[in-house]
Amino acid sequence: MKISVLSLAQRDLKEIHLYLTEYGIEPPRKFRDSFAKFCTLVVDMPYMYAAYEHNSNYRKAVILYDYLVFYQVDEGKSEVMIYRILHSKRDAGALLNNS
Repeated sequence: MKISVLSLAQRDLKEIHLYLTEYGIEPPRKFRDSFAKFCTLVVDMPYMYAAYEHNSNYRKAVILYDYLVFYQVDEGKSEVMIYRILHSKRDAGALLNNS
C-alpha cells in the first residue's frame, strides 16, 4: 500500500504545526512523530482503525493531542488516502461533508 495525503489534509498539517509551535519546539515534533507512526501502521494494516460512525466512507484514527485522522482505503489502487486531520473538538462531520 502507498499513502497519499490529500490537499486539505496537507493544509491541516500546516495549520496544526503553526498552532503547536506556539507551545515550543517539542509539541510539533511529537505530533510529527505520532503522525509518521500512524502512516507506517496504516500502510501495513489499513483496516486496523474503525469506520467513522457518522460517515462510514471514512475510517478514523486518534493520534497525539486528540487529533483525528480521516482516511479511505482504495484496494484497487493499493492506496490509503488521508482526507483530513482535525482536532476532536471540531465538528468533523460538517468539515468532512464540505471536503
